[in-house]
Amino acid sequence: MVVVIAGISLVLANSLRVYFTQAQELGQERAKIAAERDRIADLEDKLQRWNDDEYVKSIARVRLGWVMPGEVGYHVIGADGKPLEGATMNDQDQAPGTWYEKMWGSVQLADTPGEDTGGSTAPNPQPSPSPTP
Repeated sequence: MVVVIAGISLVLANSLRVYFTQAQELGQERAKIAAERDRIADLEDKLQRWNDDEYVKSIARVRLGWVMPGEVGYHVIGADGKPLEGATMNDQDQAPGTWYEKMWGSVQLADTPGEDTGGSTAPNPQPSPSPTP
């Protein structure tokens, strides 16, 4: 009788181990699904915000430095030449190759005639900030 009970215990022990392992994996997967649903809901909320004209205007004001008619926009520049906190462009730390950097690079390239065109090869003067406020 002891041998039969020991045999049944071994069979059940293995089955219980597999059951608990699968239950743990199932819990982990459910947690991942819940996290992904939260992330999707957050992204859908961000996407939905773009349908609001006031949100789009506020983003344009912050990122592009736009001002409404009658307003005066100011940029406070620190001693190091970089805008201080509250600057209009939040994406200043972006990697090279953003669309506006590429666009500006094409403008600079167009302003600099090549040697094969026979134009002047003098370097472009860089504008400097005015010393008066």
